[in-house]
Amino acid sequence: MGFQNTSPDYSADGTEESTAAEDHGSLASAVSYEAVGFWLAVTLPVPTILLLASGVSTVSELAAISGLLASNLLAFYVGHEYSTDSH
Repeated sequence: MGFQNTSPDYSADGTEESTAAEDHGSLASAVSYEAVGFWLAVTLPVPTILLLASGVSTVSELAAISGLLASNLLAFYVGHEYSTDSH
């Protein structure tokens, strides 16, 4: 008398099957990337405006502002579909 595996991760022949939990994990990581992108797009203008307000007098300040603007554009792209709605 043997025990049967009743786990939803395995089929009757013992091979592993894809489950909804695994699919949900990849979806959750995509949503988290969108959330991070969204919130970075919201917060990155603050240091950019502060640097612009202090004035751009050196090449390194110009590079910092350019990097912040490029990062902000990337964050907008990554987070543009982020939504807190469960629909």
